[in-house]
Amino acid sequence: MQIETIAVNVRSRNPWEAIDLGFAMVRAWWLIIYTPLAILSLGMIVALLLFIPYEYYWVSLVALWWLKPLYHRLILHIISHQMFGDTLTWGQALRDLPRLMRTTGLFSELTWRRFSFSRGFNLPVWQLERLRGSPRSKRQKLLLGNVHSQAIWLTVAIFFFQLILTFSFFMLLWLFVPDYYADDLLLNLFTNDLAGISFSFEILAVTGFVVVMVFLEPYYVAASFALYLNRRTQLEAWDIELEFKKMAQRLEALKAKAAPLASMLLVLALALVGTPEQAAYADETAAEVVSYEETLFDTRQPASESAQVVKQVMTNENLVREKLVKRWRSLSTEEEEVNSSDNPAWLTTLAVILAKIIEFSLWLLIFAVILALYYYREYWIPVVTRQPKSSPPPAPEVLFGMDVRSDSLPDDLISAARQLWESGKARDALSLLYRGALVHLINQEQLELKHSHTEGDILSLSQLQLSETKQDFFGQLTRHWVRIAYAHQPPQDADMLYLLNHWTTDFADNMDTQVVQP
Repeated sequence: MQIETIAVNVRSRNPWEAIDLGFAMVRAWWLIIYTPLAILSLGMIVALLLFIPYEYYWVSLVALWWLKPLYHRLILHIISHQMFGDTLTWGQALRDLPRLMRTTGLFSELTWRRFSFSRGFNLPVWQLERLRGSPRSKRQKLLLGNVHSQAIWLTVAIFFFQLILTFSFFMLLWLFVPDYYADDLLLNLFTNDLAGISFSFEILAVTGFVVVMVFLEPYYVAASFALYLNRRTQLEAWDIELEFKKMAQRLEALKAKAAPLASMLLVLALALVGTPEQAAYADETAAEVVSYEETLFDTRQPASESAQVVKQVMTNENLVREKLVKRWRSLSTEEEEVNSSDNPAWLTTLAVILAKIIEFSLWLLIFAVILALYYYREYWIPVVTRQPKSSPPPAPEVLFGMDVRSDSLPDDLISAARQLWESGKARDALSLLYRGALVHLINQEQLELKHSHTEGDILSLSQLQLSETKQDFFGQLTRHWVRIAYAHQPPQDADMLYLLNHWTTDFADNMDTQVVQP
């Protein structure tokens, strides 16, 4: 690999900078990447639509999604050549596709490795380094190193971006569906009854899904490839090697330019060293230079001993500047240790304790302020929004066609209801009692009722404010009223007498009514 021909600025980056570099590659080489990828995708869409019935269009979507590793190999093939100055035409890229399918481990990625979250990062090891078996596993483990989490999060992020864009595409199509056709279309989609959906809908669905996938996959592959290159730069010092090669090229160019000048200086030096004294001094100086020799071993050391010497040298504290920390640590910890190194230990401990107490107190204060803002929001929200404090809605005057104003009830509610019951007007008697109960809930219990509430809604709301005795009485009254109002089933005499005789004692104890004994 001739890294001097690489088309990007090679330097050690953090993983997120490397991902951004991959995105920049796609933006710079988009025409070279997207042209063969679009041709391949279009051919696959046509083949799937021709051989799969449109009633099973979802199979086409699943097949296109499952074959992502195939697109990844084509994209990496194009980007890797472009990275080192070898631009492929779309014809050349597509002609190389059969070879890529055979020699890059495609079968394993379409089967048991299909759901690997780091498959984009591992792809260059398969395709570019062509490693297999144990060497591949060791190589992947070494390269993943401290970028495994970034490789996984990149896969997750691209997946969710694809979901969002695909859903947005279908919502855009839905805006153009007429209202009279939308309900039937939605029902057919969820019941798998696609007989009424035209073939054009399948084409639009598959095309939209593929457009989103084709748009995002080059970003995923390029970002994973940039992570791979950055990791190799860190491990193999590509940036240093490139600088040395550039330095050697500059020195060669300088040597070629300075050769005539060096010859002139040599002639001048020989002319100056012409006297015997000067010649003797020059011989002595030359002898001193020649007499210096670097101390070397007489025999070449074995590899094991050389490795041991290298390890001893590398254990020098001046060379070990990097360590792996796998715990949460404040960024200013080292600075605090340096600043506090001259202070007594007890003073440092006391300062740390006070700092923790102050920090904990501030967090408690923030938590208390949040709770106060939540529980007293009715006071500050109108001030912030400059709106008057909302007042409770006015009590309804009519519910279920019943007049629920206080002055609409007779003075002696129980007597009036009893007379209606004894005269055979059971519905009117229960209607009067239920109306009185609603008036009592509205005016005495301050229950906020709305015109939209039903009998069941009112019964549920009353459970929060009524006592158990009142709730039991109101539940029986509601049940008998609903039966006679909607099912025309009058209550038994015993049930009606219970409602009349226990009205004041069990329910409306503060209403001005009289209980008439039978």
